[in-house]
Amino acid sequence: AGAREQIGAVSVVVPGTVNVEEGTVVKAPNVPCLDGFRLTEALTRALNRPAILENDANAAAVGEMWQGAGRGHHSIVCVTLGTGLGGGIVLDGKLWRGADGSAAEIGHMCVDPFGGVACGCGSRGCLEVYASATAIVRMTREARPRHPESVLRTGESMTSEDVYRAGLKGDELALEVFRRMGVYLGIGLANLINILNPEMIVIGGGVVNAWELFEKHMHQQVAERAFPLPAANVKIVPAQCGDDAGLIGAAWLAINR
Repeated sequence: AGAREQIGAVSVVVPGTVNVEEGTVVKAPNVPCLDGFRLTEALTRALNRPAILENDANAAAVGEMWQGAGRGHHSIVCVTLGTGLGGGIVLDGKLWRGADGSAAEIGHMCVDPFGGVACGCGSRGCLEVYASATAIVRMTREARPRHPESVLRTGESMTSEDVYRAGLKGDELALEVFRRMGVYLGIGLANLINILNPEMIVIGGGVVNAWELFEKHMHQQVAERAFPLPAANVKIVPAQCGDDAGLIGAAWLAINR
C-alpha cells in the first residue's frame, strides 16, 4: 500500500482558541487567516481521512504525559515558556479544555494587580509579562540603570538567550532578572497547585534552558505560597519532548480520537 493508504487520521495543532467539536479555529492571533476556518472539514474533504484539531499547548501537555516528563502520571499541568506563556491541563488522563475551549490560559493569570505591566491581552500584571522570553528582555532593559557594569548594559538587539549566557557567567543584572522571573513563575505555580492539586507540573519552551538560573527562586515561592501537602507532593520538572511535544500530542489525540 502507498503512504497515503497507511494514514489513518490527520491531527493538526494550532496556536489559538479552537472549537474541537466543530473542528473550527475560533481565534489564532498569530495566524489570523485561520480565524473562523472550519479546518477539520477542509482536511477531511481534501484527504478523505478523519481530521482532529487541537490547541498547540494542549497537545504539548498530552505529548509530555504520553512520551515525556509526565509518563506514568495522569494529572499534570504543562507550562510553556516561550515568546509568551502557554499552558495545557490534563486531569485524570483527560485533556481539560474548559466550558468553551479556553482553559489553561496560564499566561494571563494576574500576579501583579497593582501597577502591573500591560499585557497584549489588554489586561495588566499577567504572568506572561514576567515569565517569558519577551519578559526577560524587557526586564533586562528596565534593570540596566542599576547595573552599569553589566555586559548587558547596552545593545538594542538583545535576546533572552544573551541574558541566559550572561547569567551563566555570573552577571548580576542577568541574575536579578532570572530571580525576578522565578519569583513570579513560582507565584503562578503555587496558584495552580492550590486550585488543581496536580501530580506534576512540566515546564517547557525555550526559556527552560535557563532552569538552573530561576529554579531555586521558583521553588521558594511554591514552598511559601502553596498549601503544604500538595506542594510537598507535586513534582515540578523540565519538559523532555522539546519542540516535538505538540507533534507527539497530536499523534496521541489521533490514536485516541
